[in-house]
Parts: sequence; structure tokens; C-alpha cells
Amino acid sequence: MTEQILQDPKAQEALERTLSLLIRMNETGALAFLEDAVELLPDSLSYLMDPRLLKIGANLAYLLHVVELVEPTLITVMMSRLVEELNRELTPERMKELPRVGPVSLVKALADPDVQRGLGILVLFLRVLGRAFDRSSQELMALMEATEKTLAELRRQRAEIERQAAAVAS
Repeated sequence: MTEQILQDPKAQEALERTLSLLIRMNETGALAFLEDAVELLPDSLSYLMDPRLLKIGANLAYLLHVVELVEPTLITVMMSRLVEELNRELTPERMKELPRVGPVSLVKALADPDVQRGLGILVLFLRVLGRAFDRSSQELMALMEATEKTLAELRRQRAEIERQAAAVAS
């Protein structure tokens, strides 16, 4: 069977290309890298299967999904302007002498229209955050109540089974 395959011109070409690739990989060090990677693979896989890492990965995926749902044009425009303003305002000279903000200067800053708009964004974000937290709390409470009912029913069924088993044994 192997001899028949080796006589096939397509198989010969594939083998020659494979050998040529292996020689180039050996010369460039890529083959040694792959050998090291194969040695590390079992440890790496066990690390990747760590439940904590899987949980972190799931949370990151969900966060990315949330970011994905936000209008990309809005994010792009806002982030571009934010970077422009940061570059304009946070100069090395200004960073050397950052203004101190005490209670009086904080109240004065509230009169600045830019600060008012920034606070408006923060207040809007806090409203959305509070509303989302409230709704998730209600959903979690309903889920916990349903779980408690299910557990109570399972406990009742187990007690009944144990009672019937004791009656049969006696």
C-alpha cells in the first residue's frame, strides 16, 4: 500500500514539498520552536482548562459582546475626541504642576460647561448602571426563589423515598 502511494506523482510532490518545508523550518529555528511548544502543550492545556481561567474568559467574552453592542460610530468619534483633548490638556508642563482641587475650587468647577457636560454623562451612566443593577437583582431574587422551591420539593421527595424504604425494610 505504501509503495503504491509513493509511486503516485502527486504523493511524491507532496513529500518533496514537506521535506523542503521541514528543512527550512529547521534552518530558521521554527522546528525547534515547535518541539518546545509540543513539550509545553500538556501544561498549557491544563492551565487553559483551569475553571478560574475559563470563568475569566467567559466574563471577557461577555464584556466584549457588550462593547460590540454599543454603536461603533459613537465610540469611535467619542474616543477620538477624548484622545485629542487629553493630548491637548495633559502636556508635560501641565503634568508637572497639576492644579489642586479643594472643596471651594470643586464647587467653582461645577460652573464650567465642560464639567457640567462630563457630569451629565457620568450621571446618565450611573442611572443606567443603577437601573441595570436593580433589574438584575430582581431577576436574581426570582431565580433564587424558584431554586428554593425546587430544592424544597426535592427534599420532600427524598424524605418520602426514605420513609417508603424504611417501611419496606421493616
